[in-house]
Amino acid sequence: MLDILLSTYNGEKYLAQQLDSLFAQTYRNFKVYIRDDGSIDKTLDIIRYYSKRNPQLIEIINDNYGNIGAFKSFMRLLNISQSHYIMFCDQDDIWFPKKIEKAILKIKEIESKHENNKPILIFTDLTIVDENLNVINRSFWKHQKIDCRISLNWKNLLAQNVVTGCTIIINQAVKSIVFPYPETNIVHDQWISINVSKKGYIFWINEPTIYYRQHNENLEGAKKFSLQYSFKKITKIKVIIEFYKNMSLFFNNEISVINIIARKIIINIQRLMM
Repeated sequence: MLDILLSTYNGEKYLAQQLDSLFAQTYRNFKVYIRDDGSIDKTLDIIRYYSKRNPQLIEIINDNYGNIGAFKSFMRLLNISQSHYIMFCDQDDIWFPKKIEKAILKIKEIESKHENNKPILIFTDLTIVDENLNVINRSFWKHQKIDCRISLNWKNLLAQNVVTGCTIIINQAVKSIVFPYPETNIVHDQWISINVSKKGYIFWINEPTIYYRQHNENLEGAKKFSLQYSFKKITKIKVIIEFYKNMSLFFNNEISVINIIARKIIINIQRLMM
């Protein structure tokens, strides 16, 4: 059994297409847990409509916490999930029909080679599309010059996240290492992948399993990596340093802020040379 965790917020424009792609999967042994983060559009109407059509496959979480942001919303869903396998879902993408099937096969393969109850995370590439599903780049990894091997070292992963949340599948053992979580500006995919890299195993599937839709409302985007892109990031240096300070403290100073920044610089230089 698999749990799919979906956090929504004002997603009326694309949500129906995403839900349709879930129910068109070749692997159907799953349940979708949906938590709305305070939408003021027709998102909840769409969720209720699909819930009535698929009452055994959708559970709406009403926790009265209101708008708490995507990170905390996904972590609340994760805390609720009891299935052995768990996937995360964004409201505006489209999953390829065999996305779940391929992820399940891969994580079972990895589990068979390692100790029981060891935290495992699998992630994949994505195909970048515009809001009308016109392809921008067949590979998000090539577009962003991403080296997946970064995920094998948690300190490098802290400096540069390469794991995209909407492609992740994890096993239940991951829950034991990601709570409690920090009250800082981090996204759920980076937080989860850092901890799995530190205490478990991360692997990837070298192919896209999702249409990663780009539009004006994206919380996280897929801008092409370049020198100009790097300079824009430098303008946010104060925010970045504060984030690294908080993360260094949360990990009991196992890594210093200077060390994280140095890793960030080296990784970005390597990306510019790719």
